[in-house]
Amino acid sequence: MWNLFKAFIFKLRKDLTFRITLIVGAGVAVLLTVIYLFIDLAAKNLVGEAGYKFLFATGQNLFINSFSPAQNFGIAIPVNLITFTVLEFTQGTIRNKIIAGNSKPKIYASLFLSGLVFTISLITVYSLLSLLLGTICGAIGNGSFKEGFDINGQIAGLNNGRINPEFFWKIIVLALLAYVVITSFTIFFGTLLRNIGPCIPVVIILIFIFYMSSTIFGNLATLGAEEISEPIKNINTALKILNPFHSLIAWTSEDNIIQIKNDAFIAEIINNIIYTGIFFGFGMLIFSKRDVK
Repeated sequence: MWNLFKAFIFKLRKDLTFRITLIVGAGVAVLLTVIYLFIDLAAKNLVGEAGYKFLFATGQNLFINSFSPAQNFGIAIPVNLITFTVLEFTQGTIRNKIIAGNSKPKIYASLFLSGLVFTISLITVYSLLSLLLGTICGAIGNGSFKEGFDINGQIAGLNNGRINPEFFWKIIVLALLAYVVITSFTIFFGTLLRNIGPCIPVVIILIFIFYMSSTIFGNLATLGAEEISEPIKNINTALKILNPFHSLIAWTSEDNIIQIKNDAFIAEIINNIIYTGIFFGFGMLIFSKRDVK
């Protein structure tokens, strides 16, 4: 299996799709930073320097928003991974690996590990570039590095408030685990359907179901309306257990401090491991029993 993995790394370095995806990711990071910068500048002109500080174009804000699996560059990663995986079948690469004496379980395991390298590499480059650009814009706009990136600073979006170091490292861990799950079910459907056409909508719809359910109910749960608090709270609890993206998206806030509570953090770690194991296990089982043409 190590030889299969080394062959993938060599192929990835030469692959045009991977290079184009990196360029697109860099372009998206630059474009969004510029858009947020103009929003901040326009708002400051409207309300004045004293009434408005850089809110969107900061390192911490762009870095955390870059992890979204259903927005911006996040949605492009599984699409490109599907293309990369399906081409292994259509170009005869998988068949050649079997003819060379590699077992199907080893081939599937190498596809999964290769997919992890592909996914984690892309999201890492994108998030770090977003962090760098946001920090530069925030620092220039406010005249100090701390205003560019503040680990105890403000973030804006569906959830507004201040973060802290605990939230920062928790969101990184959950983001990495979420993209491991995305890799597992993308490889699963890619090897199951072996066709780019139906595979992309299946994966995208699944991601959006996970994302939107927690975005809607997670934010409703923070409204505090008595007539909806109990049912929404129950749905939120179910999503915390069942949704692999929930704690990455739905946060709590106390005294304007955004938090990921320990129970939500642990719940997502557990369900991410379970989902990854399920898709990996069933994917390997099905792949091992099906013929490769």
